[in-house]
Amino acid sequence: MDHASNSKLSQRDIDRAETDLLINLSTVTQRGLAKMVGCHESKISRTDWRFIAAVLCAFGMDSDISPISRAFRHALEGLTNEKPQPSGNSIRA
Repeated sequence: MDHASNSKLSQRDIDRAETDLLINLSTVTQRGLAKMVGCHESKISRTDWRFIAAVLCAFGMDSDISPISRAFRHALEGLTNEKPQPSGNSIRA
């Protein structure tokens, strides 16, 4: 939540995030996403993707779903030969 912002969200950012969500959905299909999530396809088809996009923008996570942002991240990792850092949720023994 370090990226969360209390300012009014830009409609352009929300539009971009919604488009990115729909692009990602089209790659896995509604049926595929329903299987991944463990719900019925009808729940996916009734989802308000604009609302989800606005929430992601509010939390500053909109670039995480962007296919272009991910492509740049993978390209940069390939150039620098760096492995992505594990999230802070991993437990080490």
